[in-house]
Amino acid sequence: MGTGGRCCGSDAGGGNGEGACCWRRRASAASRGALVEPAALAALLRADGHGYDLRRDIAQLTDGRVEADPGGLYRTLRRLEEDGFVASTWVEGESGPQRREYRLTPDGRLLAQEWAADLRDRERLSGTLADALTARAD
Repeated sequence: MGTGGRCCGSDAGGGNGEGACCWRRRASAASRGALVEPAALAALLRADGHGYDLRRDIAQLTDGRVEADPGGLYRTLRRLEEDGFVASTWVEGESGPQRREYRLTPDGRLLAQEWAADLRDRERLSGTLADALTARAD
């Protein structure tokens, strides 16, 4: 954090005393965290897997734009399992301790479809807002 409560010392943050980099970083972090659940579902649609396999698959699937931290991913997987969308089994590790392998349930596949529809709606809304912001900025 820079002087005066600014992370980068810029006044370009919209008059709130924060630099432009602050709101970009905050918005970016929030959107990545909000996408862990649908990203995990998308990875599980491709293949069952262990937590670290899913983290890797999520990063590959999103070209690194969603990086699920291990704690957040495991909390999401536990919640999805408690709600009946994901099931897990313990499997022997090839050269280590047992690990949980996660798979989607039929309800999880339905949830993935619901997420797809919601993300398509968000995509349309984002386009509408981007168009409005562009039109007003010109």
